[in-house]
Amino acid sequence: MYERLLHWLTFFGSLAIAFVGNFAPRHTMPIDWDRIVSWSIPLASVWVGIFIFSIWRFKVSALWQLLGAPLVLYWPLWLLWNGFPSCYHMGNCA
Repeated sequence: MYERLLHWLTFFGSLAIAFVGNFAPRHTMPIDWDRIVSWSIPLASVWVGIFIFSIWRFKVSALWQLLGAPLVLYWPLWLLWNGFPSCYHMGNCA
């Protein structure tokens, strides 16, 4: 029973982290670049850590946590491919 409870806690915890990591920068328009750096990237790192722990602990049933991958990895991968806009470095993104 403890094993099953731990599995569900890590599953729903990882989905919550993925949700917050994805929607924190979108909360304001235009995109809040500081929230991508201060929220999305650290939460993506935490999510990857939880996913690795789950693979180690729960084996195949941990693959359900990949449902959160598009949410949590969207902004870090977007930033990796596109980089920061020039207005971010000048500090006047409006």
